[in-house]
Amino acid sequence: MPRQIFKNKVIAAAGPLPGSLTVENLKRWTSIRRGQFVDGFDETVTHLLCTEEQFNKRVPRVKEALKRGNRAHIVHFDWFEVSAVNEKRQRESEYSMRDVLAKKNAARRERERVERGKREGERFVNTNLYHIYSDRTNFYYQFDIRRDDESSGQQGQRYQLCLWESNAKPHLYWFTAKFLKRKGDSQPTYHRPSAHSGKWRHEMDLMTDFFRKKTGIAWEDRVLLQKTTPGSFFQYTPPAGGKSVGRRLSLPYEDCLQKNAELRGLPWPPPEETQRQTLTEVEPGEEDGPRPLPDPDEHEAGDGDDVSSSTAEAELTLELATPLTPKSLAAEHPTDVDVEMVDAESPSATTPNARMMDQNFEMPTPPDDISDEPNRDASPILVESAVE
Repeated sequence: MPRQIFKNKVIAAAGPLPGSLTVENLKRWTSIRRGQFVDGFDETVTHLLCTEEQFNKRVPRVKEALKRGNRAHIVHFDWFEVSAVNEKRQRESEYSMRDVLAKKNAARRERERVERGKREGERFVNTNLYHIYSDRTNFYYQFDIRRDDESSGQQGQRYQLCLWESNAKPHLYWFTAKFLKRKGDSQPTYHRPSAHSGKWRHEMDLMTDFFRKKTGIAWEDRVLLQKTTPGSFFQYTPPAGGKSVGRRLSLPYEDCLQKNAELRGLPWPPPEETQRQTLTEVEPGEEDGPRPLPDPDEHEAGDGDDVSSSTAEAELTLELATPLTPKSLAAEHPTDVDVEMVDAESPSATTPNARMMDQNFEMPTPPDDISDEPNRDASPILVESAVE
């Protein structure tokens, strides 16, 4: 008796199948394995059998199954034969025509990418062999400089500067620039000063020199002097939001921002940053609203205490007028142990640490090697404390 490998499965065919897989045989072989084979194709079908030719031609049932998404398996007819012969239902993924289609599409996209890279290499850079260079701060050397000069009518102009790094090692580098005359320009022009890739220093110098000519700003001043040049120059906007701005700045990053704000007459720090700092300085719980006052302790005045406000003010004034001395403190806080009160101006009341500070005591510098660290018993502070 065959096993029930097709139980609760509804199987259909996309068209005529080769060999002995006729409709009559498919119905009988499916039925004895507790499955169901149908002539039509509806929402109940779980598996659609087809040939590779039927799938490639997109016969009507294949089209309908593709529209249904993953609700119906589109499998090669070998799935049915192998499952029936081995009396074990095979994995649909190994016979799925969708996976075959996905693999073909992936191969097609890869071929298109390679061809596109070759075409780019004829006039620009072969992207199959090069990628955008990034420095140790994770700054990618692909950025735009823009010009919107209304007086001259030069609006929407943009250069995209790139510094490429070869996939192969040792790395070679290549500077390029792509110019778009207006927004949405579909025919950019390319600038590639070097006929071939070279060392990093040479290509980096080409990029910084091009940047200086177009923006009027040295590469090291790209943050310090941003948006300070006339509109006839191209403008560079550094990355914001915590992103890396690259290395080799003329001043530390925060100093560059502050100096730039002073040059442009902008407030520093920016209003949004000041507001953000104010929000972060709020104590925990303050944003939840006012908190209730604590309940009075037992020793504080309650409803049963008959204390007038004038009497309380007089006692408070008397306490503030009375100077605090060691004897008065001892009288307020008596103890069972006899404590010898020492006058604050007595030399014996000065602690060893205080005397050492008066003598401009100089703390020892920790040794570079931890193995040479001085013995704790020989510390000058501990020795003088022991003498006292």
